[in-house]
Amino acid sequence: MTVFSRLLYTVISLALLCASVILIGVAVWRTATASWNGEDALGAMLDAIGLVIIAVAVADVGKFLFEEEVVADREMRRPAEARGSLTKFMSIMIVALSLEALVLIAKTTRETIAEIVYPALLVLLAVLALVGLGLFQRLSQHATAAVPAKHEGIAGEANREGAGEAPMPHGTSSRSGAAPARPEPV
Repeated sequence: MTVFSRLLYTVISLALLCASVILIGVAVWRTATASWNGEDALGAMLDAIGLVIIAVAVADVGKFLFEEEVVADREMRRPAEARGSLTKFMSIMIVALSLEALVLIAKTTRETIAEIVYPALLVLLAVLALVGLGLFQRLSQHATAAVPAKHEGIAGEANREGAGEAPMPHGTSSRSGAAPARPEPV
């Protein structure tokens, strides 16, 4: 990765982290202001929880970008790496959607129950995202299994050669159910 790309992702990650800190500050400020002014403190707290949830999701995305693009300093070459990164990112989004839906349900039931449809749709969206992630995991599992890891193939061949076995092609095994032949003592 080039120095410019690393610097760019570092700046983006820091900007997202700063934005999440500001969101948390706004949440605390609104809650404190509502409490001091005698306004609806519970409503302000529910709004603050929603802001904190969004702030955590934003911070997690910034952390994810920093870890994947700056610290790891690698391009996704294997399906397992891409699958792991996408799973981590989607997990962040699914948790944020679910928590936001819970906050909206709590807030809506306090105000007007007729508007519960919108939080319920958000719960449905989170469930659909989770099902989609599971489907992606299931379908991409075959692609991950089809591409062997470099280190596993090299280590496996070295172990077989050291044990007196001939190297086996990738995807095959010396264990076919029968016990391997043992060398006779001399």
